[in-house]
Amino acid sequence: MKKIRLLTTLLVMLLAASAYSQDSYRQAVKDFMAATDQVEHAKSLISTISIVYDRSGDVDIDQLTKRYIDEYLEDALLDVTVPLWKAKGITEAEMREMTSLYSSPEYKAYSSHQKDWMLEFANYVMEPLFEAMEIVSEGKYRTPKSLDRLHSQLQPNAEIDTAYINKFNQVMMESVLVKSLKDAMFKKMDERMEQAKGKVDMDESKRKESGEDAKEWMAKNLPVILLNSAYGKLSIEDLDYAAMLFSNETYNKLNSYTDEESIDKVSQNLNYGEWMKEHGAKYSDDPNSALEFFKSLLGGDDKGFGK
Repeated sequence: MKKIRLLTTLLVMLLAASAYSQDSYRQAVKDFMAATDQVEHAKSLISTISIVYDRSGDVDIDQLTKRYIDEYLEDALLDVTVPLWKAKGITEAEMREMTSLYSSPEYKAYSSHQKDWMLEFANYVMEPLFEAMEIVSEGKYRTPKSLDRLHSQLQPNAEIDTAYINKFNQVMMESVLVKSLKDAMFKKMDERMEQAKGKVDMDESKRKESGEDAKEWMAKNLPVILLNSAYGKLSIEDLDYAAMLFSNETYNKLNSYTDEESIDKVSQNLNYGEWMKEHGAKYSDDPNSALEFFKSLLGGDDKGFGK
C-alpha cells in the first residue's frame, strides 16, 4: 500500500512538473511577444484583413473585429505560436535570450530599418499586382506597364558604391532572412501558376511559358532588387549588426520561416475568418477592397503589418 501511495505521489509530482513546464514555456513566449509588440502587430494584421469584408450590410465589421481582438486574439496567437516554436527546437532559456536581444535599443533600431527595406522591396515586386488589380476594377483589360521590366536585366543603382554592394552580398544574400523570402516567393509563384490552369484565357503552353519567364526574371534580378531596395534604408552599420544576428543560432531558428508561418496561414490558424463568418460577415465583391488590403499590408497606411 505504501508503494502505491508513493508511486501515486510521484505521478502527481511529474504531472505537476510537466504542467508547470508547459505554462512556463507559454509564459516565456508571451513575454517575448510583449517585448516585441507581436500582439500589437497581430492586431494590425487582423485590422488590415478586415478591409476585405463587405461593409454595406447589417454587420458592423469594425465592431465585430474589435470583439475578436479583445476576446480572442492573444490566446489564439499563443496557441499558434507555442507549438510552432517548440517544433523549431527553441528552448525556454533561448526564448528568454531572444526577449533580451529583441528588447535592446540596437535591435529595435535595426528592426525598424529592416522593415523599411522590406516595405521598399515589397512595393517594387507587388507593383504589377497592384496595377493588374486596378485594371480589373476599371472593368477593361490593358497590359500592366510594370510588366515591361520582365524584358530587362536590372543593374545596381549608380550611387551605390562597391564597398556597400560587397558587404550587402556577403551578409544578406546567404542569410536565413533572404533564403526564407526566396523560398516563400517562388513557392507562391508556383501556386499561382497552378491555380491559373483553366482560368486564364491563353494557350496552356503560353501560360506556362509566361509563368516560367517571370520566375526566371525574378531569380536573375532578385539580388539587385534587394540591393537597390536596401540602399538608403540599411546602413553599413546595420549590415554589421545583421551579420552578428545571423551568427546567432537561436536567432536563425526563430527566423527560419515555414509554410505554416506565412501571413495567410497564421491568419487562418487564428480563426479570424471563421469568427467573422459565424457572426454573419461576408467578403466584399469589390476588387478595390483586395487592392486596399494589399496596399495596407505593405505599409500604405498606419495599419501596415510588420514583424
